[in-house]
Amino acid sequence: MVDPDSALIDAIGRGDHEAFESLVKRYQCPLLNFIARTIGDRSMAEDITQEVLLRIYRAAPRFQAKTKVSTWIFHIAYNQALTEIGRRKKRRNLWQALCRSREEAPEELLADPLEPYEQTEEIMAVLGCLPENQKAALLLRINENLSYREIADILEVSVQSVESLLFRARTSLRRQLKKK
Repeated sequence: MVDPDSALIDAIGRGDHEAFESLVKRYQCPLLNFIARTIGDRSMAEDITQEVLLRIYRAAPRFQAKTKVSTWIFHIAYNQALTEIGRRKKRRNLWQALCRSREEAPEELLADPLEPYEQTEEIMAVLGCLPENQKAALLLRINENLSYREIADILEVSVQSVESLLFRARTSLRRQLKKK
């Protein structure tokens, strides 16, 4: 089976701007939603989405079809989201170290870096407490309807690990939602 997005990536690699526009139209919203839910900040997710699209554009000439294009694209997005999460944790740790006590630190800097975008939704709040890999696996499965193999490729784990991540994520969600 031929991946229809491969032709787009090939065209982008040759400098076809219309092909890139086509790819952006196809992936911008799914990427934005995935990244926003992963990092918990829609505004920052918009910036990261643009960075991901730029990386795709730059890397298109070197793309080798070892996986589906969508898997490659979401893998780039996942890595960028993890980079942002790491930055937030470092910044929070720095502020905590600079402040003598938690009371002196600005509240928004001490907040969980994975705090959900829409705090009023219980499920988003619980989702924000999951480990990054569990949350990413669940979001890729539910929102993007990716196969276990595709999720495994994106997260760079085995299919069995994806099964385990999804099981733990769903169990955790159920347990936390029963408490509320």
